[in-house]
Amino acid sequence: MVAGPMWDGDRWAEAVAEFCRASGWPLLAEPCSQLRRELDGVVVTDHHDLLLRTPWADAEPPGAVLRIGGAPTCKPLRLWIERHRPAFAFVDPASTWADASFSVSLHLTIGPEAVTEAARTLLSPESGWGQRWVDADSRAAAAIDGVLDAESLLEAGVARQLGRSLPAGHALYVSNSMPVRDVDSYLRARAEPLTVHASRGASGIDGVISAATGVAASGTPTTVLIGDLAFRHDLGGLAGAFDPGSGIHTGPDGPDLTVVVVDNGGGTIFSFLPAYGVIDPETFDRLLTTPPGHSSSELASGLADALGFEHHHVSSCDELHALLASSGAHRGVRVITVDIDADANRDQHRRLADAVATAVGDTAPRSQ
Repeated sequence: MVAGPMWDGDRWAEAVAEFCRASGWPLLAEPCSQLRRELDGVVVTDHHDLLLRTPWADAEPPGAVLRIGGAPTCKPLRLWIERHRPAFAFVDPASTWADASFSVSLHLTIGPEAVTEAARTLLSPESGWGQRWVDADSRAAAAIDGVLDAESLLEAGVARQLGRSLPAGHALYVSNSMPVRDVDSYLRARAEPLTVHASRGASGIDGVISAATGVAASGTPTTVLIGDLAFRHDLGGLAGAFDPGSGIHTGPDGPDLTVVVVDNGGGTIFSFLPAYGVIDPETFDRLLTTPPGHSSSELASGLADALGFEHHHVSSCDELHALLASSGAHRGVRVITVDIDADANRDQHRRLADAVATAVGDTAPRSQ
């Protein structure tokens, strides 16, 4: 079962859990579905983005997929389904027809009640299938931890730490580009789930801080994960959080908003594409990376002096944890900056993928 982005994932939680328990199917839920959480008796995968890049996932693919929610962020999931073309049912009560790859074979405009009824009347568990996903996901988690625990704090480690450290009742707002992908890859299910929002689609990296400030203005403590270019695109959003005339000023300290900036020196997501290494470095930087002239830490420090918010610069998981864990008790706006070496970050992502592939080896799942 696949769960894509949904703002109302809580409404679907019990129906999804009952379906997965009855069928024995694993739940591949991205964080923005609100369903990457611990559900009693349900196999909820944390690292399917990395697992689906390995031969493990192709050894014996599933015969059927049921999806709820929008189009998933995870590209390996889309490619996996396209390669194997299983029977694919899309539960789409709003009739969005969000199926860009034309993989859906059955379109269902039904709600959670119908999914629950199907679980109760139509299904019998598939023996062993879910447990093999449990085993593979556990191996993947151990492999990821082995890499991240031994190395300096980079983007994957920041995404993992958000899930470990943010208090219950907190909202996480994730920028487009690498942040939403890293959260999908490394944020793990929790007993007390986070509410996760993301900027996707035509908005690109514009207005992320402003949108997150709106979430915080509802009274929910909110943390933003954002890259350095998106941070620069919405510096005015920080000023707006302190403006009593903006309609989002919730008190003398403003909304309860923490902005975590991963500064990798520009749009380095493009260095993960095949064009990197083919185009000469100067042209690549000028057209795609567009490195800024000042670090996010320098900008945040200057704005902090002008506007009166807190600024912290961190370089370790322990430092980041201490700040994130106190978010629930914190009032006002603060910015946390993390400097990222782009080359080391790209290499670490590759090592993480290799470590997961090695960990699962040829222990292929066997569908029934």
